[in-house]
Amino acid sequence: MKEMYNNYKKELKNKNNILLLVFVIFIIGLIFGSIYITILKTGEKQTIINKVNEYFLMQNKIDFEMQLSIFKNSLISNLLYFISLWLLGLSVIGIPIIVLMTFFKSFIVGFSISSIFAKYGLKGILGAFFYIFPSGIITSILSIGLATYSLVLAIKLIKAAFTKKTINFKTFMGKYFFILLISILLSILCALIDAFLSPYLLRIFTNLIK
Repeated sequence: MKEMYNNYKKELKNKNNILLLVFVIFIIGLIFGSIYITILKTGEKQTIINKVNEYFLMQNKIDFEMQLSIFKNSLISNLLYFISLWLLGLSVIGIPIIVLMTFFKSFIVGFSISSIFAKYGLKGILGAFFYIFPSGIITSILSIGLATYSLVLAIKLIKAAFTKKTINFKTFMGKYFFILLISILLSILCALIDAFLSPYLLRIFTNLIK
């Protein structure tokens, strides 16, 4: 019993260490994404600002057909990202790719937020909040959680390959498939939010700053 407790305690500590590592990578990506716009050339920066302006103005023109298109694109994008992360956890070569995917996921979030500030200044606080709330926050948390579990499994596979130890795949894969199911359900929820709630929130922002 004591040995089981010690093994569980050790495994929990390892998971927490990996979670911390993934969180740090996510924060670094967020910071790099936030400052990236400051190093762009004036012409490139202006192009980004114009794209942001077009994006927000477009929210007032979104109809039901466009909402369905947003839902489909958002769902496909989320599913491809999360299923890829999940599958990479089943591969011993998946570790560096998982790290890079986590970094670039947060980089894009940081870059998007800083682009909104570049266009609207301090007024962009509300616009940035509506842009990431709540689907952006949900997908970011899910990305960190799934990346953590994927790394845990990938590291287990590497250890098993080198030490010739057997892994109780039945128990672990049961949890891993459950995480995949949660990821799919949350991807659907976030796609619905992107299509039917976010345009309304962003419309509120564009009307407030007129």
